[in-house]
Amino acid sequence: MSFKCIDVQKLYEKDKNIRKSDVEILTEWLKKQPHLPEMEEMQVVAFLHSCYYQIERAKITIDNYFTMKTHHPELFTTLNETQLRKSMSAVFVKVLPKTTPEGYVVFLLKLLDFKADYFNFFDQVCVINMVSTLYLHQNGFETGAVIVFDSKGFTLSHLAKFNFSALKHAVDHLQEGAPVRVKSVHFINVVPVLDKVMSLIKPLLRGEVFNMLQLHPSMESFHKHIPKECMPEDYGGGVSPCQKLQDENLENCLKSYDFFQWHESQRVDEMKRVGKCASSFGIEGTFKKLNID
Repeated sequence: MSFKCIDVQKLYEKDKNIRKSDVEILTEWLKKQPHLPEMEEMQVVAFLHSCYYQIERAKITIDNYFTMKTHHPELFTTLNETQLRKSMSAVFVKVLPKTTPEGYVVFLLKLLDFKADYFNFFDQVCVINMVSTLYLHQNGFETGAVIVFDSKGFTLSHLAKFNFSALKHAVDHLQEGAPVRVKSVHFINVVPVLDKVMSLIKPLLRGEVFNMLQLHPSMESFHKHIPKECMPEDYGGGVSPCQKLQDENLENCLKSYDFFQWHESQRVDEMKRVGKCASSFGIEGTFKKLNID
């Protein structure tokens, strides 16, 4: 592919705790896993970092990641240009350019268009995965990540478009397969329907992850955790306004289709798997829509 991942040497320099010898151990292990795709060295480094340098944990996470991608392509499909433009006109999905004092990146999600007719749950999950995956391969890992959901404009009509099975798989991916250190999850501009969202996702979360969730009654409460200057101008912050960031985001994605094509080809071949699949990510029947009381 013509796309170039971040120079892996920069990642070794960024975190001196990553040992080349550990990466080599993982690389040798991968050679004995014929069901797994070939990986770039920077990908192996990213997984090792996300697993806090634990080799065995990294093996499981790598297998989980590619197994999830393979068995649930509806969450990892590369949207075509028309789909991508439509999705990004409805929902803002962006890793913000300014990190927190701890060195954490801020991943902000919010509705740009409040009309539920424009909200497509599957496409939005695909956009989230496209944007976050592209960021990782272009910029490498960070010390950690904080996820911010601005729920302004979110209604029962949006929630009715959620798919519980797909939501479960997406949450599983974040907890068990994504090569990222999630440090906290924040909800701002809290709306009443958020209680229903919490009741849906609580059973899906591990205890330590659920404890990361923070609902903020005010922006003052939120800025005790995330400084205002890390946020876009729309929030009184020091970062470019959301629309400009989204335009840049869209342009970056549109010029990176060779990357997405390559990354989408990185799949598990179950016919070549040695032994049983240790991952919990399998095909679990057909998807059902949520019923909202």
